[in-house]
Amino acid sequence: MNFDYSNVLTRAAQLSWKHKSIWGLLLLPIVTGFLPFAFFIVLFLAQVMAVNAELPAFVDVIFVILFFLSLIFFGIFNYAVRAATGSAATLGIVRADRGEGSTRFMDLLRDGLPYFWRVLGLMLIVNLTVGLALTLFNLLTFILIVVTIGMASICLQPILILLMPLVFLMSAVLEAAQAAILMEEMSVMDALKHALHVVRAHFWKYVIITMVVYFGSSILSSFLITPLMMPLFVFPFLLELGQEMSLQGTVLIALFFFCIFFPAIILLSSFLGVFMKTALNLTYRRLSPSLLENRESGIIQ
Repeated sequence: MNFDYSNVLTRAAQLSWKHKSIWGLLLLPIVTGFLPFAFFIVLFLAQVMAVNAELPAFVDVIFVILFFLSLIFFGIFNYAVRAATGSAATLGIVRADRGEGSTRFMDLLRDGLPYFWRVLGLMLIVNLTVGLALTLFNLLTFILIVVTIGMASICLQPILILLMPLVFLMSAVLEAAQAAILMEEMSVMDALKHALHVVRAHFWKYVIITMVVYFGSSILSSFLITPLMMPLFVFPFLLELGQEMSLQGTVLIALFFFCIFFPAIILLSSFLGVFMKTALNLTYRRLSPSLLENRESGIIQ
């Protein structure tokens, strides 16, 4: 089968840039991911006020319990948001590629809701198996690096390099299964089996696509982020020149930097996420046997 890599990547870039609603959908989980930090700041300020007011010691225990409960709540909430926006974004990519159906933000969210529970179940299965295994491996790696004072990082480097394609392929299987649920109305397990079959049958195509997108995104990110990091290099030069800066001036510069840097990082991350998701969905649409059969019979245009 002839597979045009340049066509898939070019088409993914066009759809990612043209349909800002899909971009906004994948931006939502990133924004909600910052809610625990905002809640932590509120709790921290409340604790400072409680210390100044000399409240009883059990108040600190209440703050700790509230913090951990908020982590659990926001974790579940963010997972649900990812499932809802993920299904809506996949639906938007399919409609945009076909050139039919509404790709407006609210329409995609509404039309993607019937697939919510299946996409959520798929995410839980993948993340509680492969994702959990990778998390435990990363935790073990961190412990070994700490115990050996960094020496283990040298020994584990080849394994980490070999694991990188597997991580990308896990994303490919997840995206292919989501596409199978939305495009072919499959159940969770059927979609997962079908996605594994497609990715395994076209292993190297998926590896090349994911690696090209990853390294291309890394290069683009470095070119865009480096200028934003320049204000950080001002402080060492000023200190070397013997310049004194007031605390107020330092705080203002830091706030200015964060107000520009973090929104830019969020927007860039969401766009690259849309590009990766679109490229993987287009790859599935061009490689899935069932979709190819329907296309040849005229069911899918």
